[in-house]
Amino acid sequence: MALKMLPCRTVTTQPKVLKEYLSTLAIVTGMTVVGKWLDPFLGYRSIAWLFLLVIMGLALFVGRGPIFLAATLSALSWDFFFEKPFYSLYISGSEDQILFTGYFVAALVLGQLTARVRGQERAERQREEDTRALYLLTQELNEADGLGDLVDKSVKHIGNRFGARLAILLPDASGRLAPHPAGAFALSEEEQTAARGILGRTDHQQGTRPGAEVGATLVPLRAYGDTEGLAAVRFARYANISVKLKELESHLDQIAMSLHRRRVREISEKAKITAESARLSKTLLDAVAHEVRTPLAAIQAAAGNLAQFGERSLSSMQFSMVGEIQEAGARLNRLIGKIMDVTRLECGDVKPKLDWHEPGDLLRAAAYETRVELQHHILSVEIAPDLPLVRMDYQLTLHALTNLLSNAARHTPENTEIRLLAHAEEASLVLAVEDDGPGIPPELLGSLFKKFSRATQARPGGVGLGLSLVKGFVEAQGGEASAANRSGGGAVFSIRLPLLAEQSLALKGAAV
Repeated sequence: MALKMLPCRTVTTQPKVLKEYLSTLAIVTGMTVVGKWLDPFLGYRSIAWLFLLVIMGLALFVGRGPIFLAATLSALSWDFFFEKPFYSLYISGSEDQILFTGYFVAALVLGQLTARVRGQERAERQREEDTRALYLLTQELNEADGLGDLVDKSVKHIGNRFGARLAILLPDASGRLAPHPAGAFALSEEEQTAARGILGRTDHQQGTRPGAEVGATLVPLRAYGDTEGLAAVRFARYANISVKLKELESHLDQIAMSLHRRRVREISEKAKITAESARLSKTLLDAVAHEVRTPLAAIQAAAGNLAQFGERSLSSMQFSMVGEIQEAGARLNRLIGKIMDVTRLECGDVKPKLDWHEPGDLLRAAAYETRVELQHHILSVEIAPDLPLVRMDYQLTLHALTNLLSNAARHTPENTEIRLLAHAEEASLVLAVEDDGPGIPPELLGSLFKKFSRATQARPGGVGLGLSLVKGFVEAQGGEASAANRSGGGAVFSIRLPLLAEQSLALKGAAV
């Protein structure tokens, strides 16, 4: 993130600089007085070296400007007070001229080098301190107990380290930014509006800066390309903001990464819980299905044995009741099978076994499988000539087609026609079931293939799982299922399975 600041009030550093200059002037003056007292004993050339030592010592405590002043004043003072003729800037001998020049240059260079070394040492200490502060923040955030504790520790750290107040805005369940209650201050309406505007931007400007309209610095908390929230920072004083900006960016980045890790950890935990819940649900459903199918098989077997006695041993009412038991048992068995298939689809256990099959064989098998459901309808099967072999899962596709045929029989009047079609269209094999029924209600078209989706006028007896199974079985093979109303009345349900590129080209050539 890039944190930029508008021009703002800064506490001037002139008193500190002035103090260094005054201290330098006082030290050079004091050295001049001491030198006048030592001159009879040491000589004026030794005094020049003492001045040089003083300049090197000053370089440990003052900046480059005061050092340059000290070098200039020391050279002039030495020439004026200690080199003959006294109280004059005139240098008589060539030897003293060389000494004066060399002293001035040496004093200036040594002072600058010493100041540079001191600056590097100070910068290194500052880097060590910054690294240690960042490490402590990372350690604190890793030990945070929950989101509230993480935000609270972030607020306290920014306050102690930068003398600033921090508020963190996080997205709520609806994705709208909301200030966390652990923040150090409450954002104004203008600041909250600006915060929402920042996260909506797509340009490179990362944040706002304190100014007349927005009092806080607003910075998106981004980590690994994701936006975790937004930080609002209010500085208590602006003395060294420009110096601290880079460090503040690092600390806010660390807070963003901690929020990201926490969110990813929550998602991972939820995924584990969901996976475990799905596994337990599947295990429970398998157990229930087994427990239900076992007595159901016994009921169906007993009903079948009763039916074998026929009308000779049973009254017409008893025989009819046996038929109802058989029909209810078969329906219940189909329902259990559909529930198990839906569970397999949702758990990802459906792995299509693709092989080459002839579409005609598939349609004839689907018509045979649904002969009982379609006994009161007129079924016509139309297969386009020269259809190629298609790579598909035969059982999944057959299951999808039988569900569509059963669905058509259940939702259309008796003695109406149902057409089962197969033809090639572009790069797909199209398997369609057309009927002459009332059609699909417009409000149901968008949710027709969802679980438990049923029309209000649908006949009793179904739970709305058949079409969701069709969609799941077809999509598992890389195809797609769709439904629409026919222009002449009725509905059409289509299954599209992909053809190979060379098959599609061959069909196009045959059509031409």
